[in-house]
Amino acid sequence: MSLGLPGHLVQATLSRALARASHWFGLICLGGALLSVIALSVFPPTDRLLVTVAAILGMGGLLALLAKWRTVPLTIAYLVIGAVCTYLFTGAVLGMPGVFPASDMFLISLPKMALIMVGGAGSGALVGVLWSTVGFLMAEVSATLAVSQTPVPDRPDIFTIVTYLFLVGVMLLDGLARRTGRTAQPAIHRAVQDDESRSLRHDFDLRAVALMHDTTLNQLVSVARAKPGPMTPALEAAVRETLQTLEQRDWLTHVDERTATSPGSDGWLSSSVFATIDRMRDRGLVVDITGDKEALARLDAQSDRELGLAVQQCLVNVLLHAGIVTAEVVIDADEQNVSVMVLDAGRGFMEAETGSDRLGLRQSVRKRIERLGGSVQVWSRPGAGTSVLLTLPAPPASPEAPTSPAVPAIEPTP
Repeated sequence: MSLGLPGHLVQATLSRALARASHWFGLICLGGALLSVIALSVFPPTDRLLVTVAAILGMGGLLALLAKWRTVPLTIAYLVIGAVCTYLFTGAVLGMPGVFPASDMFLISLPKMALIMVGGAGSGALVGVLWSTVGFLMAEVSATLAVSQTPVPDRPDIFTIVTYLFLVGVMLLDGLARRTGRTAQPAIHRAVQDDESRSLRHDFDLRAVALMHDTTLNQLVSVARAKPGPMTPALEAAVRETLQTLEQRDWLTHVDERTATSPGSDGWLSSSVFATIDRMRDRGLVVDITGDKEALARLDAQSDRELGLAVQQCLVNVLLHAGIVTAEVVIDADEQNVSVMVLDAGRGFMEAETGSDRLGLRQSVRKRIERLGGSVQVWSRPGAGTSVLLTLPAPPASPEAPTSPAVPAIEPTP
């Protein structure tokens, strides 16, 4: 039984539920005993009846304290007061001539069943069974002594015996479940840790492949396509930047936390997309920017970084494959998302026909954005250019943040 709770909380919850049920059952039994004594007081009241009422009230108060603070002195006090209460109650009820024919009446069992509940009010399984056994024996001894002083014949009390056996059985099952849970819990934790480790390794592999394509593979392709002779300053700067990235120990971690933009600051200039476009312009690509540029300030540091790298790969693809040196970047946003579209009027391609060795769009763009809960849509065909729409979830802009003029919704190029 899991109750929809974590495994380490299930057994403690079940034990508290058992303690609460025992507590209320004992109080109900004592309430019934008290009502019985009050009903019998329609006869001429005696000092014994008044003492019995006091003993029942004292037993009920100790049970309430015992349910809240489980201590050995309170437990012993409850057993002693309960035994006295059982003796007085049994003698007072059965001592009334001609009312009860024998001692095996349910009414006589009420204080005895409440005394047995001493073991269920919050104890462990073995300790609870021992306390309940002591309560059962003291209740039977007290009742037997009281019955021996009355003319009523003493018969076995089936109600008390069944209550004792039921409570002991429930506590033993609870103890067995605890032991089984303690045995299974380490295996469950190991399984959860293994699953988390596999997920982390898979995420690490995806990020490593994407970053390797962003850096080493892109630079190798650029070097291979360069004209013979000395490298151009832009290509040399790009290679140097790649080497610096790979030399850093944190090249696969998100340590480049972006400072949150305050009201009135320029979120566009602090974004990774701006830095990416600036670098691509240094490599000779002409990039036009339109739309709501300040919407990029709504992205957190990780989303901003990954979006910048995805846009970089799209612009690199324009340089390497489109056959032109111009592109357009359009930025748009709604209440839930921020979108960036990269468009070019180059030679285009069919995504389904790209080779398995072409990892840029697949790893550096699509999987990078989808890993953050976003989406990527590509419209392209040979001779008609390419449009890539990158969409990432983002919280709404704060009321204090500056707003940019509205721009038309992004439409893909035909």
